[in-house]
Amino acid sequence: MGVFAMKWLAFVSIALWTGAAQAAVIHIKPTLAVVFDSQFNDVTETVVDINENGKARLRPSTAPYIMQVDFTFTISDLQEGQLGFGNAAFNIYLNGSVIQSPIAPGWNPDLSCCNGPGPMKPTWADNGDYGTPGDLKNMVVGIDPNYFEPVGNDPRREYGQHGAKFFGNLFLDIPGTRGTIGSLSIEGDGGSVYDANNKLVADGVTVTGGSIDFRVVPEPRSAILLGLGGMLLAVVGRRFQR
Repeated sequence: MGVFAMKWLAFVSIALWTGAAQAAVIHIKPTLAVVFDSQFNDVTETVVDINENGKARLRPSTAPYIMQVDFTFTISDLQEGQLGFGNAAFNIYLNGSVIQSPIAPGWNPDLSCCNGPGPMKPTWADNGDYGTPGDLKNMVVGIDPNYFEPVGNDPRREYGQHGAKFFGNLFLDIPGTRGTIGSLSIEGDGGSVYDANNKLVADGVTVTGGSIDFRVVPEPRSAILLGLGGMLLAVVGRRFQR
């Protein structure tokens, strides 16, 4: 291959990579917000650790935990002519021992309103499970830019651009049995932004999803005490044998 051809191929590769890097990205993130006991008492302090990598560790319990998971999104890398979030489609998967809570099953959309200079307007045009009811597949959240107020007067124009935007939650159950493991994950399934003419455009938009891993384990202090107790019993047992 000639030098010119190699340079041309390299240029095309860089251009394609740069274009991909600049595509608008809508990132959906789940967050463990509150942990309840079976009587719906807030026992969030029972949580041993929730780290930034999306891993939640809970202390063992004689009853299942009820967990409120909040969902937010951010949008970044808007291209020229793309003004803001339009909508996002995604699927939610529950794995292992995590199930929807029978106390409050299904998707709970944000029902807040958006305050503009005129009358109250709904925050969302779409927000729900548009697949089989309760299966958490074909989820869609979106706004209708056709009825936006002018720039600067309508906060919906900047959803997700200056921090995470809340749009709904789920209530999940997980057994309190030590060693129990489960997870929640989100798979993006397409999205759109609105353009300068307040039209939805799906070109160059990627939807990504986060996840949370749940594990029921003893708190560190309890684990240390159990370990010391086991060592003490071993020493006493050896002396008794002698």
